[in-house]
Amino acid sequence: MSSKAGVSEGLRPLAVPVGPRLEKVLTVAYRARRAVLLEGPTGVGKSEIIRRVAEQLGIETTVLDLSLLEPPDLVGLPIVKDGRTEYALPHVLPRGGAGILLLEELNRAERYIQQPALQLLSARRLHEYELPEGWVCVATINPQTADYHVTALDKALRARFLQVSVRADRASWLAWAQTRNLHPGIVALAHAHERMLDDVPPRTWTYASELLQAFTPAELEDGALLRDALGGYLPAAWVEALLASKGSWGSRLELDVRDLLGSYAPGSALAKQIAEYREQGKTDRLDEIVQRLLPLLGGPEAGVLAAQKQLTLASFEALLGDLPGDQREKLQEAIGRNPTASVLVDVDPTDLLSGFSGSSAEKKIASWRSDSSKQHRIALAITGLRAFIEQPARLVELKRSNVARTSLGHLLVQLHERHAMPLVETLKRVGIMPVRPGG
Repeated sequence: MSSKAGVSEGLRPLAVPVGPRLEKVLTVAYRARRAVLLEGPTGVGKSEIIRRVAEQLGIETTVLDLSLLEPPDLVGLPIVKDGRTEYALPHVLPRGGAGILLLEELNRAERYIQQPALQLLSARRLHEYELPEGWVCVATINPQTADYHVTALDKALRARFLQVSVRADRASWLAWAQTRNLHPGIVALAHAHERMLDDVPPRTWTYASELLQAFTPAELEDGALLRDALGGYLPAAWVEALLASKGSWGSRLELDVRDLLGSYAPGSALAKQIAEYREQGKTDRLDEIVQRLLPLLGGPEAGVLAAQKQLTLASFEALLGDLPGDQREKLQEAIGRNPTASVLVDVDPTDLLSGFSGSSAEKKIASWRSDSSKQHRIALAITGLRAFIEQPARLVELKRSNVARTSLGHLLVQLHERHAMPLVETLKRVGIMPVRPGG
């Protein structure tokens, strides 16, 4: 490989996960009125996230599938008026207001559709038509690989657009899946298998969910029927993995456990439901709630929910106060060791590494340490600190910093053993020696 090729590969941006990160990019692109090319495999949620961003911005969405259009559908039919040729504006093109014009399958469309579409994308106009000021164009394309029959786009033309390569993201998809009430077996499978979306795209799992939910109770007992039907969407190995969890498909809960993490508060309808379970001795319901919350709080979905304000410490801690002690501790442990959830606490790793002794961060740690209902806050702060320390780019600086090493020494003295030991193990592994107070 030449040095030029090596630099080119090294500068190629990593794919952005379809989730909150991509939503932020698209929001900025809309404000800047810049056309966007979203490039990614089929079925990862490119179109869905465009609609979600438009909804969040309070604007419209118009979708055109370019692979199905003929030139007049986009350019308009020619008409002669006063001896001059004009083009009748297609009704699908926006005439006012604000929104996102989504052009799907751009590089799978014929050349005679690509050319006017690209003109609309880059110049915001077609003949006499001009895209209204409040609108921006976004086009979706598939990668130029052997998996797709696509028409390559000119590199010079592509350079006019904000190009974003995207990929499926299990955490974001899980957060989305549960709001759409996808089949519990498929949600559980996604929690258990990190590479689930690498083999089968999210859209296909959605189709499989819709199929499962159409089965009658009697049909769900027919293993051959399940295999034959699900095999129309899924590889045999994933069909078997899904069927292996069949015993946990049923749900006896009257509530969505995700609501407990963002909407739970004393006196709320959710709190009354939990109180009813306790008063009626329905410990099986409480057990089921905890079992469903554990993989959610301990997995990557927690970070997405936190970013979307669908997981808050206020709701989580209000829920903990209404659960038995053993169940409370299980949930605290699950969230406390999850680095994606560390954004929930208002103690940044740099607060723990810069003059910790006597700081506001030290006061917070001391306050949480004396409160059994806040132990997960300490765990989250330490989990975030460990992830921060383990970043290779920071190691050299931290090893040389007497301030950081002294702060770590003071911090360790403040921690209970169960919180101190994981941090000590991390420091040993990366070769950082804390300075103990008075040492």
